[in-house]
Amino acid sequence: MLFLIRKSVIMMVVFCFSGNCQELLAQKNLYDWAFIRLEYVRNEKTRQLDEFWQRMHKQANQASSDDIVANFFDWNLEYYHMQKQSISSETAMQKNMEFALAFDKYYIRNYLAFRDIMFVDMAGEIFYSVRKEADYKNNIFQGGLAKTDLSKSLTTRPEKETFVDFHFYASSGEPAAFFVEPVIKDGKQSGWIILQLAINKVNSLFAGCEELGDTGETILVNQQGFMLTESNFIGDCTILKQRLDDKNVTVKFKDKKGLRTVNDYRGYEALTAFEVVSFLGSQWLVVAKIDSAQIITEHVLQHQKYFSDNIIKYLQNKKEVVVNKDETLNVARADRQVDMDEFVKAAHGEILNTWGVSTCTAIIANYPGKFGYLAHISPLDQVYGGAATNLLGHIIKKIKTYDIYKFERRKVRFVIVARHLKSIIPIVNKLVDEGFLLEQISMIYHPEAKYANVFYDYTKDKLDVQWVMEASEDIIVNQNNASYNIDSIVRQVIKDNK
Repeated sequence: MLFLIRKSVIMMVVFCFSGNCQELLAQKNLYDWAFIRLEYVRNEKTRQLDEFWQRMHKQANQASSDDIVANFFDWNLEYYHMQKQSISSETAMQKNMEFALAFDKYYIRNYLAFRDIMFVDMAGEIFYSVRKEADYKNNIFQGGLAKTDLSKSLTTRPEKETFVDFHFYASSGEPAAFFVEPVIKDGKQSGWIILQLAINKVNSLFAGCEELGDTGETILVNQQGFMLTESNFIGDCTILKQRLDDKNVTVKFKDKKGLRTVNDYRGYEALTAFEVVSFLGSQWLVVAKIDSAQIITEHVLQHQKYFSDNIIKYLQNKKEVVVNKDETLNVARADRQVDMDEFVKAAHGEILNTWGVSTCTAIIANYPGKFGYLAHISPLDQVYGGAATNLLGHIIKKIKTYDIYKFERRKVRFVIVARHLKSIIPIVNKLVDEGFLLEQISMIYHPEAKYANVFYDYTKDKLDVQWVMEASEDIIVNQNNASYNIDSIVRQVIKDNK
């Protein structure tokens, strides 16, 4: 992450001196610079997309005026009708095989950027296809094919070049777009040359985005709000399946170009730079985005000492919020006990607990509904500066190696439970160094307590902390209402010091 921050700073300075930035670095706040990063990436993706469409358009136009393609169209149309009338000869069959073999080689040399080339006559008969998939020798206006956007486009009998935007094309089993090139000879139209473009050609342009860090990505969205690219953060296919919020999409298509902070399709607050691009009647939205939580975390990394001191100061000035008192806490419900200098993982519905957290620290690491870890860390551990144990390091290694895919990292949560603040900064620093965000880290803190007993049920994401006071009064604290989120603390510090 530190490398990415340095790279981004260099990129932004270059961007600034290239005439795109009017203010000095010192005058920019963290969000200003984040938007500059996003604009830079968005402009690059828009440029690459435009170059891609111009290249594909040029090849499609080439096919429409290519004598070899035209002659092969004419021959296949003639041969198709010969077959339908059962007048095909052995000589014609041999000639067709030789032509087809030669054309396959010609296609590979000149038009391989297209997934398929189909020939369709005016009646809708698909009489030739390079790939010969399920649509071959079927009528584009009949059956399931009639429901495709390609068929609907051809029903208008286009006499000029037409572009059919990406839609799911069942014959290929994937989304595809099409260039429709009319075939006109001696003033009479005989059909269309249709060049199929696979979605992976576009998706590859948007795959990966190191300049924006772990939460950054660039996506392409159609006018209906569906993504035309794969998400970096969802394991399943998102192309033409993941839909963005209507209000978000509508406003961006209306504004054409700009910067906005939105709640993204995963529910996270994100900074976005967007631009509407047009091509042969279709419009798409190019979006570069990054989670605001990453911006906050990067900012803290650049000013680590300042924010470490202020996080401590903030917590020292807070008193624990008491949610509920219950002297009859059902401790018998816990399934697995965690002793000092130990951590335990629950992944089969177990409820974890540990007792007597005083000079120690308890850490809960969890993916709600999937697994939960509970550690009871003593002052001999590395987070205290000791060398006897490294419980947090072992937990992180297990989570990253065995429990999650990288795209799931954002869903992992950490809660620190302690009656002191000695371990919080080393824990926060360790988690950030491992690629987690401050938003994923919270603390439950009660300096007036004698010790804490901790109970965690990952299946319900329910954390109870029983604070035992000097006067033996038990206080039950609920995680969701009484924890202090580190990201929220930092945002408040930034706000208070403006």
